[in-house]
Amino acid sequence: MKHRPPPQAVALVLLALGGAAYWFFLRPVPGEGGLTASGTIEADEVIVASELSGRLLSLDVDEGARVESGQSLGRLQDPVLQVQLEQSVIDPAQHRVVQAQMERLTLHSPIGGVVQKRLVKPGEVVAPGTPILTVANPRDLRLTVYVLESQLGSVSVGQPVTIKADPFPDRTFDGRIQTIATRAEFTPRNVQTQRDRQNLVFAVKVRVPNPDGVLKAGLPVDATFR
Repeated sequence: MKHRPPPQAVALVLLALGGAAYWFFLRPVPGEGGLTASGTIEADEVIVASELSGRLLSLDVDEGARVESGQSLGRLQDPVLQVQLEQSVIDPAQHRVVQAQMERLTLHSPIGGVVQKRLVKPGEVVAPGTPILTVANPRDLRLTVYVLESQLGSVSVGQPVTIKADPFPDRTFDGRIQTIATRAEFTPRNVQTQRDRQNLVFAVKVRVPNPDGVLKAGLPVDATFR
């Protein structure tokens, strides 16, 4: 009659085998980083638009010019308001109203930053709300990457991110997750492979401080979630 080991011994052997399997197959691999995704650096552009209709008399800044918040960027001309201003000199209250309207013909930068685009040329007639130029702050950039549904548990709002760009192989940049989309979407069409475009993903937006201005909008980067 064969001798059978007690159940407790069998359980200990199975537990040891399970531990060995975890050690060889499931343990973390030394030196590997966290989840990595690729994206393109973007700058939030603010549109400077006309408040009133008129002819664009002048634009005092070119694309690439640095501007301060509140700085005058250009001026529109409205002949009707000019006539009203001249006729209102006998009525102080009306004169102040027309002067306030005239001040709205001057374009001011809503933020400090760099002029990105000039959308209208001097001499053109514009309607209220017409975009005339755009301004962006190059010191405060953002990055949008897409994380697979199965990887969503690896990211969270406030999580630090390490960013690398090919033009700066010996340097890393810091970012931090601002928002994670609450709804899944299909991978954007600009992703390279058709197979990847068929996956459900979540958009993750990362804030990227850029104090020395070396990162530029449109630059492709790799982001590793720490």
